[in-house]
Formats: sequence, C-alpha cells, structure tokens
Amino acid sequence: MREINRSKSPVRHLAKVPVAAAFVSVVGAAGLAQAADDATLSTVQVTADRKGDPKGTADTYNAPVTTVGRTAQAARDIPQSTTSVTREIMNDQGANNLKDALRNVAGVTFTAGENGRSGDAISLRGFSATTDLFLDNIRDTGQYNRDTFNIDRVEVLRGPSSMIYGRGSTGGVINQVSKTPFQSDASSVTLGIGTEDYYRFEGDINKGLSDTAGLRINLMGQDSESTRDGGEAKRWGVAPSVTFGIGEPTEVTFSYFHMQENNIPDYGVPFLRGTDGISRPLPVDPKTYYGLPEWDYEDTKTDILSAKVSHQFTPDIKVTNNTRYGRYWREIWPSPPRMGAGVTSANLTDNSQVTRSRNGGREGLDEILTNVTDATFNFDTGTIRHQVLAGLELTRETSDTTRWGNVVAPPPATVGNPNNNPAMPAPIKNYTTNVQFDSNNVAVYLQDFIAFTPQWKFLIGARWDYLDADYDTKTFATNTTTNVQRTDSEWSWRTGLVYQPDAIQSYYVSYGTSFNPSAEAYSLDPKGANTPPESNRNYEIGAKWDLFEGDLSLRTALFRTEKYNERNTDPLVSDRYVLSGKRKTDGLEIEVAGRITESWNVFAGWAWMDAEIVETKIAAEKGKVPLNTPDYTASLWTTYQIDQFWKAGFGANAIGERYANNTNTTVVPSYVRWDAMVEWNYRDYSVQLNVYNLFDKTYYDSVYAGHVVPGNTRYAHLSGTYRF
Repeated sequence: MREINRSKSPVRHLAKVPVAAAFVSVVGAAGLAQAADDATLSTVQVTADRKGDPKGTADTYNAPVTTVGRTAQAARDIPQSTTSVTREIMNDQGANNLKDALRNVAGVTFTAGENGRSGDAISLRGFSATTDLFLDNIRDTGQYNRDTFNIDRVEVLRGPSSMIYGRGSTGGVINQVSKTPFQSDASSVTLGIGTEDYYRFEGDINKGLSDTAGLRINLMGQDSESTRDGGEAKRWGVAPSVTFGIGEPTEVTFSYFHMQENNIPDYGVPFLRGTDGISRPLPVDPKTYYGLPEWDYEDTKTDILSAKVSHQFTPDIKVTNNTRYGRYWREIWPSPPRMGAGVTSANLTDNSQVTRSRNGGREGLDEILTNVTDATFNFDTGTIRHQVLAGLELTRETSDTTRWGNVVAPPPATVGNPNNNPAMPAPIKNYTTNVQFDSNNVAVYLQDFIAFTPQWKFLIGARWDYLDADYDTKTFATNTTTNVQRTDSEWSWRTGLVYQPDAIQSYYVSYGTSFNPSAEAYSLDPKGANTPPESNRNYEIGAKWDLFEGDLSLRTALFRTEKYNERNTDPLVSDRYVLSGKRKTDGLEIEVAGRITESWNVFAGWAWMDAEIVETKIAAEKGKVPLNTPDYTASLWTTYQIDQFWKAGFGANAIGERYANNTNTTVVPSYVRWDAMVEWNYRDYSVQLNVYNLFDKTYYDSVYAGHVVPGNTRYAHLSGTYRF
C-alpha cells in the first residue's frame, strides 16, 4: 500500500525570515627562486586550451554552433529557425526546469494535463510538441517534469522536421543537450533556499582521468512548494558519465541518468461561463487551490542509459553510433476542479459549488530501445563542396498503462471555501482500462548540404520511415480486449537555399515536411487503425546576422506552418477518420542573443502568429483560432556586469490572449510577467538572488479545456555557489 505523507511545513513564507549568507576564502601563495652563478633565465609561460575542455561558451547567451540537426553545424548554415538557450541564461535566470528555460523561446506556450498526459506539455507555433522532446538528438518519450541540472543547453528547431527526427514535429522539435565530461578537474556546488519552503542542491563534479578521458557526475535534490495553497515538487537526480578518447579518432561516452519525483499536482482553477457566453478563469485569489493535497499525487521514475561511439576515419569521414535504453514509470492521481452544474458569473457566490473529478488516475511504464547511426562525408565534385549526412535508425517502443477512477466521489468544495482536507474515506481504485502498446520503427535518411560557391549553398534531404504499431485495450467492466494494428510507410523531405554574401549575413528560403501517425502518442483506436498519417509542411524565408565579431546573433523569419490533412470525425464514415481537416499558422519571428558589450548580455525574442482552423467537419470550429495559440509571445532577458564583483539583470515574459478550445468560447487573458536578479561574485564564490513575478501579476500559465493553472505569485530564490 502506498504510504502518504503530504504534511506542509508550518513556515509558509521564508521571505519573512532574515536570511544571510557569507563566503570566506583564504588563499596562500608560495614561491620558488633559483639562482645561477653566471646567468639568470627569464620565465617563459605557455598556455593553451586542452582539446575537449569547455571553451568560452559559459559566459555568453550566443550559441553560434548547434547540434539540433544531428551534427554540429553553424546556426547560420541551417535554413530553418533555430534557438539555443545556453547554460549561462539558465544560470542567470535560475531556470531549474525545462519549462522555465523554454520561456525564452518565441512561439512556445504550455498546456496542462493534455489528453490525459502528465509531465511537460508544450506547444510550438500553435501545434503540440509534447511528443517532440529529444535528449541528445534521441527521442525522450517519458511523461515527467524535466530538470536542467544535467543540461548544457536547450535547442529548438522550428517547423516540420521528420526528415531529421521521424514522426511528429509539426511545430518543431526541442532537443536537450547533456553536460559531458572533459579532461580537467573542475567542480561546483550550489545551495539554494527561497520563499514557499524552497530548498535545492546541485553538484557538478568533473574529474580528468587522463589527457584523453574525463568523468563527470551531476547531482540534484529539490523540495519546494507552490505560492498557491497546494501543490508541491520533490525531486532528486543523479547523472554520471565518462568519456574516453577525447580529441582522439575514436571517442566513447557512457552515461546514465536517473531522476525521481514525488509531487502534489496542481490542476489550477475551473473556467466560469459568463453572461456573454464566454468562459474565463474563475476569478479567485491566485493562491486558491481546489485539489486534495492529502490524496493527490504524481510520482515518476526516469532511467536513461546511453552509449555513444564515434570514429573519425579521415578528416572528412566520421561515423557515430548512439545506443539508448530509456525506462519511464509514472503514477498520478489528481483531482481536476470543475464548476458545479448551472453556475455562471450571473449567479456566482462564495457558496457556489466546485466539484472534483477523481476519474483520471493512471499508472504507466514506457520503454524505448533505440540505435541511431550517423555517418558524415565531406567531399568535392569539381569546385562543388558536399557535406553528406546518412543515417539508420532502429527503435522499439513499448507502453503499458492502467487507468482508474475513485469508487466514491470526493466531496465538492465551494468557491470561497476550497476545503482541501474534507472528511472522506480512503480512495479505492475502480480500474477501467489497461492499454498495452508496442511499435517497431525502421528509418533511413540521406541529406546533402551543397556549397556551389562560398556564397550559395543548397540543402536537400529525404527520409523513409516504416512504423509498425500494435495496440491492445482491456476493458475491466466487460473483461474484453480489443486489438488494433497499424503499419505506416512514409517519406519526409527537407530542402533549403542559403545565400551568404559575407561572414556576417545569411539569407535562406526553405521547405520541409513531417507526418503524424495515429499511433504517435502511444494511442490507437479502431478508427485510427484504418486512417493514414496526418501530413504537415512548412514554408519559411529568413535571415541571420552574426554581429560584433560573432558575439551577437540576430535572426528573423517569416513562415507558414500547416497541417493539411488533419484527422476529423465524420458521422457518415463509421470505420475511419476523415483526413479533411486543415489548420495553419502564419507568423513572423525576431530574436537577438549574445553580448552587446563586454559587460552587457541580452536575449530577446518575439513571435507574431496568425493561426486558423481552415477546414474541419465541425462547423463551430471552422475559421477559429486553434487552442493555446496566442497572436504573440515575447521574452526579454538582459544582464550587466557592473564591476568585477556585481552583476544585475531583469527580464519579462509576455503572452497574448489564448483560447482553451477550438470553438473560441473559453478565453485565457494576456499577461506580462517581470523578473530580476542580482549576483555577487568573488573568485570561486558567488551569491545570487532571483525575484520572480516582481510586480505580483495575476496570470495564467498552463491551459487545458477544463481548467487553467495560475502562475506563481511573487517569490524569490537565494543561491550560493562554490567552484573548486
């Protein structure tokens, strides 16, 4: 039986307790002098970077090289919109999870409990990217809340990209780049405390084993509550890795990642229907929580074991093989709130009823075993230069998920009295379904980046995917099992033309495609088994500039991303979905990242999106804006190094009005949230204070059809780091 211990600390606001931190350094020095009778030789000092050690990227917001296309490439050579959120940005912002890191990325929004899923739920350019998360360019399928303690940077490639990454990627892909070992001894320890009982520990220990080998261990532990009157996040993780052959023709890296969570989930507040027929978030204090903290829980265990082997046969030929096993376990039982029957803004009182649903309990185990081999070849045909990428991907994925509800419904709350600990019997699981899914995927791909001249370059690539999926659903009430199968064979394409008149400017036009099979999110039904994949395409024209001798990058892009045969339900077609739907997002993006002066860093992005459901069998949705797609998103973060000891920074995150449904009858208001930081640094020690939601703005962060999660009210984190 699961042991429940969800008691809260009696200290609710650490901000009311005086906090002081002091770091003292004692440095000793010793000298050695040697004299000769007839001569004194002057000292000659030679310094150099050891190959493989981190170089010059830790203190900048600009990442001129990205790996989001599977191989390391200059961002200016990629004919698509890309964004890299560097380690320095995450450090300055105190961004300890993937969601906070992605707040910097234009066109990103967040959903809450989408389609029964848990963990990170992300939309990009108005299309769900929840199944388009990758770790070191390999699919990261788990439903968990990703931490950044073992992440060096987060890379985003926008637009359909199945040619590189296979199924999915309508709006783009998100790639997390892990920290890797190097040959020097360099370590750090960070301790953090904050309001709302926030405590965090991070350790990053790197040990040079030889001139060509290194060992690195990253550690994390966090215990924190929400600024709302419920919700709690407890997690810990460890990520050891070792690399042999750094700088040698053959390099081998073994890594392991483990993270556990024990959370109280927060499903926010329900929507309230207004007299104008439009539903909006229930207008209560943003701290109000309608869940059941003694009974609600979200537990996850994530284990990822990876082996990477690369060999440089010649300066122009390299083969890399990645093998990974991932195991993702989760169990969640939340209590999403809903307004009582008949309650509207016209008759709302503190005594109006808020119900709690307990039918969404589920436990699941997802596993992935994959092997990806990439080969790169550089060669000339006359005066034309070719950079060829060829690959083979073999993947097996399985999922086993059981769902249940509560035998006895929990007592309702009222608007003015959430009553988070009502008298109720211990929950009893009423099992409803068990779903077992397995799939095998084989893919081959080939891409050529052709330099006709130093100024004109052309990219063309193709990929063929074969996906075989099997889906068994057991219904406990009838003790029956339904089996459905689906096999898809799909081609994906990618092409682009790049013009680079000099080392500063780069202009491009591009086109790419992707596909979404019925079994994409480990789900399939009898109709879906008879329905071909959805198709997507992206048209884009853009420009990239490397300014201030490469310290600052500026990019802009004009795009159209569209899903042109979306699955629709037609009452006249009983055995399959109809691929008659179409939706599109037209948009403009602008982004700047890097150093303006030696002391001044900036990262800013803005995206304007004009999204529309163009064709659908549901008349009420035609011509409307797709859910969770605001007309704009914007972010700004900037810091200034005042002197050798002090650095200060501030920033903002803004999102326009969004809808929580495709009929546009449920509205989430726009917002602007401001944050700030200050850091004191002395030699190997630093102390940093981050204040979030500086002006205590009420806003709504994650959106779902039935509920919306308010963002945190003002809170603060104080951290201290020692480097050795």
